[in-house]
Order: sequence, then C-alpha cells, then structure tokens
Amino acid sequence: MKQAETDTELVELALSGRVEAFNLLVWRWQRQLYNFLLRLSGDRSLAEDLCQEAFLRSYLNLRELREKERFASWLFRIAVNLYRSDRRRPSPLAAAADLNDATDSAGEAHPMSREMQLAIRTLISRLRPELREVVFLRFFHGFQFEEMATILDCPVGTLKSRLYKAVDELRAGLARQN
Repeated sequence: MKQAETDTELVELALSGRVEAFNLLVWRWQRQLYNFLLRLSGDRSLAEDLCQEAFLRSYLNLRELREKERFASWLFRIAVNLYRSDRRRPSPLAAAADLNDATDSAGEAHPMSREMQLAIRTLISRLRPELREVVFLRFFHGFQFEEMATILDCPVGTLKSRLYKAVDELRAGLARQN
C-alpha cells in the first residue's frame, strides 16, 4: 500500500477488510488528533485515552461514514463528542502547563518568545471550552469553517462569532499583560 493514497481511498480499502489501510489513516491523523485533544483537555493521559477511543469508534463505525472524503472532519467530531462527554476537566492552570509541550499540526515551534507563548497558551486555556475548540481547530489545525461546522455540529455563523469573540478576548488579555 502506497503512502500517497487519499483518505477516501484508504477508507474504501478499510471497508473492504484491509486493516492496514485503516492503520495508515491512524498514522496519518494520530499526531494532529492527539495535539488537538491535548490542547482542549490539558491532560496528556486523557488526550491519549480520548485519541485511542476516537480511533476505535471510527473503526467500528466506519460504515456509517457517508462522505468518505471527510474522514478527518468525522474523526475530529467523534473526538470532540468524547471530550465533551468526559467529566474529568482540569483547571486552566493545568491546561496551560501541559500546553507548553504541544506543537502545531506540522510539529514545528512558533517563532516567538517563550514568555509570549506561555502568555498566549495561558489565555487560550482560560477561554470557555466552546471558544477554545474553535481557536484550536482554526489556528492550530487549519480547518475551514465548513469542516469545523461538521466537527462541532454547529452553524458556520455561530463558529465565526465564537472565533471573533475568542480573538477579541485573547487580544484584550494580551493588552492587559503589556
């Protein structure tokens, strides 16, 4: 099986019984999904558990995926639902501490001072969960609003409003720190 296959092709192969095709999907999306869940939860262990559970549920329910080209959106939707249903929520300070090791979806560090990174991460961790989800999906994982609407089961207009509110709160928080 070649690496260049699309998610759609891999889903089709997995549905035909080729487990290695699903393993490639896991390999392709595991890092991004884990980083997303780590940023949301602020808890490494919880992020690992939710990531594994999301992949397990996606594998068990793969036949329910109607739009095979939207595998990533569907997978992130499963993960968000698992996160939302989990009752273990850490404090914002714990989230800020664990976010220090999170990287972007390409695994690269951002070119800003450690102090600025910590300030931004702390401010993000203090956002309401629905604002934090939108910030991570848009800025850290590069999802478009239509994909985010699928993942979060929310209208695009609401997501745009949440993103505007989150950016406004982050901007105000940074201004207070300066």
